[in-house]
Amino acid sequence: MVDKKKILFVHHGSGMGGAPQLLLKFLVRINLEKYDPVIWCIRKSSASNLFESRGFKVIINQNACPFLHISDGFYGVRHPHLIFKMSWEQIKSYRTAKEIFNAEKPNIIYLNSIVIPGILKAAAEFPAEVIVNVLEAVCDGYTGFRKKLLIDKSLKWGDKFVFMLKSEAEKWGVSDKPYITVAYDFIETEKFRNIPVNNELKEKYSINKNTFLIGYLGRFTKAKGVHHLLHAAGMLKRKGYDFHLLLVGPVPENSFSGIKAKFSASLGKKPYIEQLREIIKNENLGENVTFTGEMSDVAKIVAQFDALAAPFTEPHFSRLCGEAATAGKVITAFDICGPGEEIINNETGFLVNPFDEKEFSEKLEFLIENPEKRKQMEEKAAEYALKVFDADTNFYKVMGLIEEELNNN
Repeated sequence: MVDKKKILFVHHGSGMGGAPQLLLKFLVRINLEKYDPVIWCIRKSSASNLFESRGFKVIINQNACPFLHISDGFYGVRHPHLIFKMSWEQIKSYRTAKEIFNAEKPNIIYLNSIVIPGILKAAAEFPAEVIVNVLEAVCDGYTGFRKKLLIDKSLKWGDKFVFMLKSEAEKWGVSDKPYITVAYDFIETEKFRNIPVNNELKEKYSINKNTFLIGYLGRFTKAKGVHHLLHAAGMLKRKGYDFHLLLVGPVPENSFSGIKAKFSASLGKKPYIEQLREIIKNENLGENVTFTGEMSDVAKIVAQFDALAAPFTEPHFSRLCGEAATAGKVITAFDICGPGEEIINNETGFLVNPFDEKEFSEKLEFLIENPEKRKQMEEKAAEYALKVFDADTNFYKVMGLIEEELNNN
């Protein structure tokens, strides 16, 4: 009988974002005859429900707190006091983690993010190997102190690291170290290949079948840069191009709430979604732009676009860039950390100088005007995706890191 090795995964989040979906794609590929995966979720949420629905053992213990570092949606006038709260609660996180580790006795502790330093400290003191998944670029924040602290402690307490971006490993000064690997994504390429071409989206939203269809998939926050995309679309409109832009993602309510709302309202600032609608009106894009709300079948949706846009303004790993390439679609993005590494400029997509709306518009115009060149780029994108974003390829990279640790131990 094989002596199974227990891997305790620690998941930090509370929603159905990219992190739990990436983790699930890793979990379903684990050989359950050799390994016993257990997931500790520090929040009861749709993410923990997802893991449980797939039959995995889930521990839900909420006596832990993340130490957030991502600027998108976090840094602002209402947040400085939360730093002290999160810092204090790392003590509670540390104590809770020690209890769970002692009860579960894992061979490997796999932290799905660096935002739980209290738990990482406890993991470092437990007789198990510690692997840390660096999901996102660490933002500078207000002064850069928190960024330095998270990186320093992660390198001190972690044994091996999985980076989503090589450029982030370079910033940490460890890109050439044997204890790191880079796994760009876990995209199930077979789901994006050989999808029959259809016009369901165009039919649903009454768009002419010959209209050039541009897609954006994501949330609507300022960091996502949709305002830049709309201004670029306005330039296309003024040149008379026949196009339609579908904005796919959860559309927030039209009002603020809480302290930040009152402060912003006192300055005359509108909610971001209202700012976008105002741009649509001013750019005369009413017949060219549609908010669709959330859609679930990403592969089927992406396959129907003629081109995609990722106008993000803050460094982060862009899943959309990988999904576009996997589907064999050309994507245009600003040349920032994340997209700047996931796209081969002028080959699999276009990288635009931040935040040049005119150049962004010109790249979209090029794709409309040059269908043959676009087709060549689509073929290169699909080839590139298979090498870089494929779930199986990256699973074996990470699993190799885990097995190396177990063998060394």
